[in-house]
Amino acid sequence: MTNNNLNNGLIWITGFSASGKTTVSRKVRSALHDKGLKTIFLDGDDLRAIFGNNWGFDKGSRVELAHVYFRLCSHLSTQGFVVIISAVAMFDSLGDWISENVPNSMQVYLKVPKKVRLDRDAQTKKIFLNSKLNDDDYDVPKYADLTISNHGHVTPDEAANKIVCTFLEKTKHKLDRGRGPHWNSYYESNIAPIIPSSFAKSVASQLLKNQEILEIGCGNGRDAAFFASSGFNVTAIDRSESAIKYCREKYSNHSVCFYEGMITDSSPHITNVKYDIIYSRFVIHAMPLEEEIEVLSAANNLLKTGGRLYIECRSINDPLARRGEIISITERIDGHYRRFIILDEFRERLINTGFKIIEEVEANGLAVYKDEDPVVIRVTAGKM
Repeated sequence: MTNNNLNNGLIWITGFSASGKTTVSRKVRSALHDKGLKTIFLDGDDLRAIFGNNWGFDKGSRVELAHVYFRLCSHLSTQGFVVIISAVAMFDSLGDWISENVPNSMQVYLKVPKKVRLDRDAQTKKIFLNSKLNDDDYDVPKYADLTISNHGHVTPDEAANKIVCTFLEKTKHKLDRGRGPHWNSYYESNIAPIIPSSFAKSVASQLLKNQEILEIGCGNGRDAAFFASSGFNVTAIDRSESAIKYCREKYSNHSVCFYEGMITDSSPHITNVKYDIIYSRFVIHAMPLEEEIEVLSAANNLLKTGGRLYIECRSINDPLARRGEIISITERIDGHYRRFIILDEFRERLINTGFKIIEEVEANGLAVYKDEDPVVIRVTAGKM
């Protein structure tokens, strides 16, 4: 099918009125369907009619409605569909949001001169016979992935074929989803709690002294420092530059090796050691699914046979999962990105990665902080 098994995503076909969006979009959907991909076609005009008269036609209302369209597109895409949407919705803020939050997204701009569009409109919808084109209501895309001059000798079939070929050749890329700036800012503010977590205390009570521990996503280092002071050999990593800088300064007198990066980076500082324990608290739910799968695989490779993986993360049953901007079934943005974990599915991913489940629990009362009592998942898994 494709070089990279790209089987879901979003193709946003945009352009001013009468640029041929709907015609080309239908042909794109048909071509992808013929190639065996599951597709959904959405039309902006149809969606406005379906959602009713809750939005006006001023710019603010158009922008708000467009965000509703594309949250729906994201939701459908994450369930294994290539969503093709035909919609004008050319607003810079929307384009930025899609680039940051929708994996495998592609914006296609159909560029057609005004005179050609007016002639087309006069022969079809006749919207602008007695009014001017509404081009001034929108922003011409600055960073469209593909621009097609959809007029003259270019046929709708040719335009659609170019879109399909470009999409299928796309390389999957990881989205930061604003995580880097958020966590750097968070740790620079020094508002994170500094006493060791209840999870760290629980894990430490089960371990033997001098065991090698790798912490994934150490944050401000409170748990890593606690493990070190409890007699363990600790390596701690975090992707936040600010977090690692803070840890190295605050815990300079602790025997913890702090490194910036991820467990998947293949850094010799991390990969030259086999660990007895890999520990991660409130990190798995802060990364997209594809990143989690890579992290679990890397953890399995770095553990000694019989070593253990300890994870605590937010459950899909946590009240926060009902708040914020919906990105997919499990993903939300409420201040920052979270992907809430479904225990049954997480257990299956661990087993598929080569782990044996030793203990699991899903409950509140385990990670209470101030007035917050989240529903969390705790899993202990062993490398077979």
